[in-house]
Amino acid sequence: MQRQSFTRDEHLKSSDAIKAVFEKGIVLKARCVNVYLLKRDNDLGLNRAAFTIRKGLHIKKAVVRNRLKRVLREAYRRHKHLLPAGYDIVILAKNLTGYTKSSIIEGELAYVFKEDIKK
Repeated sequence: MQRQSFTRDEHLKSSDAIKAVFEKGIVLKARCVNVYLLKRDNDLGLNRAAFTIRKGLHIKKAVVRNRLKRVLREAYRRHKHLLPAGYDIVILAKNLTGYTKSSIIEGELAYVFKEDIKK
């Protein structure tokens, strides 16, 4: 059985690492999210992920942004087994509102991960 937790070791925290993913990584686009992937040189046997939502999406309330981050984290946790290990991942919310259903976000993320596998 696959482990479906999202541990602290899997969090991408360093701002330098996040900037490197944005600058050097490949972009996989969907309607609601952009996923930036960067293959790490030192393979730790797991992926590290970060989630970003900009205030510029007309989501001024921190409560709504934090809810959307929780939804993104849960969607990633459920579908992270689709990606091979050894990547730094940044998931950037694109066209989300406070009323976006979690099932829509989950479907978009699964679609992007399956597209990556095909490449």
